[in-house]
Amino acid sequence: GEGGNLGFTQLGRIEASRHGVLINTDAIDNSAGVDMSDHEVNIKILLNEVVASGDMTLKQRNQLLAAMTDEVSALVLANNYKQTQALSIAERRARERQGEYKRLIAALEASGGLDRALEFLPSDEALAERAANGHGLTRPELSVLISYSKIDLKVALLRSALPDDAYLAAEMETAFPPRLAKQQRAAMRRHRLRREIIATQLANDLVNHMGITFVQRLKESTGMGEAAIAHAYVVVRDLFRLPYWWAQIETLDYQLPADLQLGLMEELMRLGRRATRWFLRNRRSEPLDAARAMAHFAPHVASLGERLDELLEGPPREQWLARYQGYVEAGVPESLARMVAGASHLYTLLAVIDAADTTGCEPLEVAAAYFAVGSALDLNWYHQQITSLAVENNWQALAREAYRDDLEWQQRAITVSILRMPAAADIEARLALWLEQQTQLVERWRGMLSELRSASGTDYAMYAVANRELLDLAQSAALCEGRTPG
Repeated sequence: GEGGNLGFTQLGRIEASRHGVLINTDAIDNSAGVDMSDHEVNIKILLNEVVASGDMTLKQRNQLLAAMTDEVSALVLANNYKQTQALSIAERRARERQGEYKRLIAALEASGGLDRALEFLPSDEALAERAANGHGLTRPELSVLISYSKIDLKVALLRSALPDDAYLAAEMETAFPPRLAKQQRAAMRRHRLRREIIATQLANDLVNHMGITFVQRLKESTGMGEAAIAHAYVVVRDLFRLPYWWAQIETLDYQLPADLQLGLMEELMRLGRRATRWFLRNRRSEPLDAARAMAHFAPHVASLGERLDELLEGPPREQWLARYQGYVEAGVPESLARMVAGASHLYTLLAVIDAADTTGCEPLEVAAAYFAVGSALDLNWYHQQITSLAVENNWQALAREAYRDDLEWQQRAITVSILRMPAAADIEARLALWLEQQTQLVERWRGMLSELRSASGTDYAMYAVANRELLDLAQSAALCEGRTPG
């Protein structure tokens, strides 16, 4: 509730935060006024052009402005709610993601946008000392970084052709009251600040919902630029209906513990990050067409997602059920509990649909085969071990993501091999025959998993070797049908 300009110095805010005070920066707490001014300017530019074209009188324009006061206020309050929510999520993981913030700060400095000393951000040595003592960046420091990350992303998007993409025209409407979006859609497309508004809305949406370090993390792990990352994010956001599910969590304010709400949101963020990465890694050959991707993937994701709990088997289904029941008992609505409980599996539906395109099989059949392969080879457990690997530096972070990519690709390759087997009618029989044909390599793989289970500690080299064994298994299966995976 603090909004007094200069009520604290930034160093005072940081010290207060380190002693348990919940505090942002005055720029965050007073951002509603700036946001309101931006909305006012954008709306007046739009309506003045409508008046100039003769489609509205000045009197009608003034009456409409007055009538939309509450709607504009709601937009402004929603923006501020989202931004402080993003800071709360960031604060939960500030310590464990210290390395990501260190690299983000370095990248913002290199671009010339951030002066670390001017903003009282800690040096690399100070960050290392904090990490050693179990502390991360404070909320006031995160408040500085969320602002700079949004500005940096907006500038990058404006330098690209992304704001001109027809699919992203809908982002324009999110900056205006619903009645204007409905009545003046054509005029919005002609708005003189159209590109700037689209870039601003997209930057705010992405950083608020996916986190302060999201873009930097994906730039490092995929080599793709800001525009490509934002484009893939929009597809994933709409494909998995993330705004709808996020809103469902927000409606539970004061009904659930805030910590549980933030945990649910983190599950959606993880789904969004992994699915965005999938598109960036698997659609490199040509620019992503958002409209075409949505038309192709959305119907299959919706139908398969509804049956996810039926498709899972063995320990993965038991884990899904335990998570689902835990959420419901905590007061989470059933539909939301079902979705979030399966969020860690939902992004794999992209690989399933891709395999269906390759084989010509029905996506439901491919999904059944995909999860059956995972169960037979205990790949879900292996995936969990990779995900739980402790990360101490950027190289380990990149390695962990590469291991997950490799695992997903090998599971897809094995699934395709099984689906192409002509000898048996159903998936269960084909899988049994495949396991028999690959007995030696399958036993070697299972032996590798036994060693991993009995090993103490986490050694990245072990997982590098294990991934190589799984690759040998996938390649052997592919060679049996006269092809090479990938």
